[in-house]
Amino acid sequence: MPAIISKPFDQDMQTLLGELKSGYHAGELSKKDSSEIPKEIHLIEAGSNMVGYGVIWEYANGKQLIHKAEKDYFSDDEKYLEKDFYIDIKNKSDFIFIEALDVLKEYEGSGYAAFFMNWLKAKYPNKTMYVYTLDKSRNFWFKMGFEVLGSTAWMTYN
Repeated sequence: MPAIISKPFDQDMQTLLGELKSGYHAGELSKKDSSEIPKEIHLIEAGSNMVGYGVIWEYANGKQLIHKAEKDYFSDDEKYLEKDFYIDIKNKSDFIFIEALDVLKEYEGSGYAAFFMNWLKAKYPNKTMYVYTLDKSRNFWFKMGFEVLGSTAWMTYN
């Protein structure tokens, strides 16, 4: 039975992520400044093996996610394409942003990402969740009950 273990997202954890051979976001997360990462990372473990991880942010207001999105996801000349995101998020409060959910390649297809999402939904049953998706991961998010936010790469749940 898998488990979710929350650990401090410190320099040791960043070093561990930097040493991973797989994990889509591991390299970029290992290089971020401590101000750019949340206090905790959530490891997906099966037995004594780390099989994946999730990085989530709890935000009090939409301006916080807008700031992060403009810094990490939008180029200045493409912001106009994200108008549906801006309209939806600007007045939101008390929500979750899923920055990363990675299952290591050798464990893909074993239900660990779905296990993590079910854990996250149980942990935050009344919070709206947002994720910035890639085309190759969209089917997973649809299966988890997320919906596309207008004509953007963003998806939302709840």
